[in-house]
Formats: sequence, structure tokens, C-alpha cells
Amino acid sequence: MTSSTIKPAAKRIHQIIKLKPEHYEAYKDCHAKVWPEVLQRIKGSHIEDYSISYDSSTGILFASFKYTGTNFEEDMEAVRQDAKTREWWNMTDGYQESLNPGAVSSEMGGVNGTPAWWKELEEVFYVA
Repeated sequence: MTSSTIKPAAKRIHQIIKLKPEHYEAYKDCHAKVWPEVLQRIKGSHIEDYSISYDSSTGILFASFKYTGTNFEEDMEAVRQDAKTREWWNMTDGYQESLNPGAVSSEMGGVNGTPAWWKELEEVFYVA
């Protein structure tokens, strides 16, 4: 096996955000039928094993995924530039409340120093 065929180690990402309680059903419903174009962009940007969980006692959504590409910033920019994904975010951001002070939206997260919409968490333990 040459070095060019070795797959890079996956980068594991964990994030949280608050779900507005009045939007619980709408959020679940839209994620039960995610738009195919959004799923295609996710996969095209090397995002795998993506899940979102909900804690009803706190209203916190917890997202976890693996990034398996080689240029995280470039792949995340491709997600940000995708028109259908921006349309999806426009809908789902209204259901959420960012835990990052100063965050504006998913689309603007990380642009010109604007905080990310979802708050990234530090992974402190993992066993495969």
C-alpha cells in the first residue's frame, strides 16, 4: 500500500444547539425527510456517520459526524455555498437558538469572524 492510497484518519466533530420547544415536531418532521440535495452535498463534502440527538429535559440538540476528506475548510465552504443547503438552513435555523454569543446563522457561521451557529464541543474520550 503506497502513501497515496492511505485514507486519512477521520476527524470527529461534535456540536450542540438549543431547539426552541415549540418547533420540536417541525424539526423532527423535516429531518425525517431531509431533502436529497442536502444529503448529496453532505456526502459530497466527506461527511459520514452523521447523527443528531435530542435531550428533551434541556432542549439541546447534539450532532456528531465524521469528516473523512483532506481539506475540511474547503469542503465546509462547498456546503456553505450550496444553494439548497442554504435554503435548508434558512428553515432549520428558525427552529434553533445558538449557544454561541453573537452567532447569526448557519450560513454566516465562521464568516468574517462571526461565531459558528452550532457550538463545537471538545471530545474528551473515544474508544473504537
